[in-house]
Amino acid sequence: MFFGLSTNSILRPQYLTGATLGAFVFGIATSVLLPSNVYSQEKSKFSIVYAADWPPISYGVGGEVDGILPRLMGKIFTGNNIVEVVHHGLPWERAQHLFRQGKVDAMVATPTTKRLSHSARSAEIAIQIPFQPIVRQGSELADISLFDEDLSALKHYRFCDVLGNGWAKEFYGKRDIKYSVAPTIEHCIQQLNLNRVDIVIHALPVLEVIRAKLDLEIELEILDLTVDGGHRFPLMVSNKFEDQKRVLDSFDTKVTDWQRTNRLNEIMEELVNMEKQKVGS
Repeated sequence: MFFGLSTNSILRPQYLTGATLGAFVFGIATSVLLPSNVYSQEKSKFSIVYAADWPPISYGVGGEVDGILPRLMGKIFTGNNIVEVVHHGLPWERAQHLFRQGKVDAMVATPTTKRLSHSARSAEIAIQIPFQPIVRQGSELADISLFDEDLSALKHYRFCDVLGNGWAKEFYGKRDIKYSVAPTIEHCIQQLNLNRVDIVIHALPVLEVIRAKLDLEIELEILDLTVDGGHRFPLMVSNKFEDQKRVLDSFDTKVTDWQRTNRLNEIMEELVNMEKQKVGS
C-alpha cells in the first residue's frame, strides 16, 4: 500500500487602545468568518485501509494492523507536511466497501477498473509482489510447462482464492476458470493440503509465511514461476478526499527518490526479514 501545530498568543483587550484595539476587533471578526485551516497548520487525518487477514503483507484489526505494507506506508509518509496517516485493518470485502463509499481515504491494491471509478492512483508503485503457484509435492502441476498465459491446460483443476479479491475475479474471469472462494488465503492453503483444491496462485511472501506457519514446507511446493507478471500495487486515494492530488504527488516524489537511491529495496528487505523472523520465533 503511499507536521506541526502553530499556536498564537492571545492578546488581552484591556491592554489595547485606539488603532490597536480596532485592529484586534477586526482580527477577531475575520477569524470568525474565515475557515480555521487558514490559521492552523494541523494536518488532515488520512486513513489507509488494509486487509486484516493477509499476513505477512497486512494483518490485525483496526488500529492494531501490522505487516509489511502498513509499515512501508508509514515510512513513506513519515515527515510529510500534508497528512497524518491513520492505519486500519479490516476484512477485505468490508475494506473495499468503505473505500467505495469514501469512508476511508486510501488503499494499496490492484488498480482495477472498478476501484479507479471512485479514486485516483499514484504514478509510482508502492509495492511489487510476485504471484506464484503453490501445489502439493509430487503433483503433476509441478510441470511449469502447463502454465501458458491463459492457463488453458489447467482449466479442469480446482483453484482457490480469497473472498473479495478483485484481482482473482479479473484474472480467472478472463481465462474462464472457476475457483472456490475462502475467507482467507490460509484457508486455501489448508484446503490444498487436504486435497480439496489443486492449486493456489498468490503472493510469494504470503505463501512462504503461511506454509511455514502451518508446518507444510515438505508437503507443499511453491513453483519458481511468476504468474501474470506479478502484482504492482499503487496507492489509490478516494475522489472524496480533498487533498487527493497533493497526497499522490507527495507519495510519488518520495517513492521516486527512494527508487533512485535504492532505499525502497533496502526497506522492503528489512520488512520481509522482520516478518520471517516472527514466524521462526
